[in-house]
Amino acid sequence: MNKAFALAVLMSAATMGTAYARDMGMTAKPAGDVAIVYTDPEIDNSAKRLDVPESIIHPSQAMVQKAQAEVKADRALRADLLKQNVELNNVVAIDTAADGSRTVYVR
Repeated sequence: MNKAFALAVLMSAATMGTAYARDMGMTAKPAGDVAIVYTDPEIDNSAKRLDVPESIIHPSQAMVQKAQAEVKADRALRADLLKQNVELNNVVAIDTAADGSRTVYVR
């Protein structure tokens, strides 16, 4: 029950930020214009409960390569991710919203 309450509080706070509720995960950490969502299906089923698309939970190699290339090319994004202790090789997808904010999906 405490996890459900914590999830509700976190999602409420996160949706006041820069991304849609669909994009925000239980472990989303907003920082500037970047939100991080952990999607490892081995850990728990939270990604499915939060409506993270199946294509991101189980990304294609092309999707991962595109995300990795974006991380390598964007110095500011890389700095934001490193500041939040994200292992860059675990980034599997990046969504960019119309307002320029990004959701980075990490396995």
